[in-house]
Amino acid sequence: MTIAVAFLQPGWADWEAGQVLAALRGYYGVQIEIATPDGEPQTSMGGVLAAADYKFADPVLADAEVFLLIGSDAWIDYDDKALFSLLRQAQADGKVIGAICAGTVAAARAGLLAGKAHTSNDHAWLAKVAPDYAGAERYVDTPKAVTDGKLVTAAGSAPVTFSAAIARLVAPEGKHDDYVAMFAREFAD
Repeated sequence: MTIAVAFLQPGWADWEAGQVLAALRGYYGVQIEIATPDGEPQTSMGGVLAAADYKFADPVLADAEVFLLIGSDAWIDYDDKALFSLLRQAQADGKVIGAICAGTVAAARAGLLAGKAHTSNDHAWLAKVAPDYAGAERYVDTPKAVTDGKLVTAAGSAPVTFSAAIARLVAPEGKHDDYVAMFAREFAD
């Protein structure tokens, strides 16, 4: 069974986690694990309390196949060499890594964006909160998720295309365009 770990900081963004975790678990049978900085439950922006299965430093996380950095303002000041090392190893091992919203700050600080097409909430914002990050020249200004190899990045306003991009990597046979179209109907004329 495929295991995905969602890294949730205090104040994690409900809408960014909800789309991808529900799609992976509900449509593709992926086992979802939750990691928090200290292994304690964390409350979302919307007041949802998420129980933690692990803390960021637990070695067992290296066994996961999918790593999801869910947005939270807490990423802006977060610097954890051990977590960044885990993420670099996951990337080197060819595992799926997704970073959405401020989760892209952790990806930038870990060096995951070097040589990779990527996006975030805004290029100037990402450069400000992660100064001199490697790969800034490959930033893509788009409202949709960007995939480069097994790395997926997205602005916080793109949870549906982020979810679909992650799902494409986990289950290429899925009907991902239908999934995006289902949510896009809300905005059709």
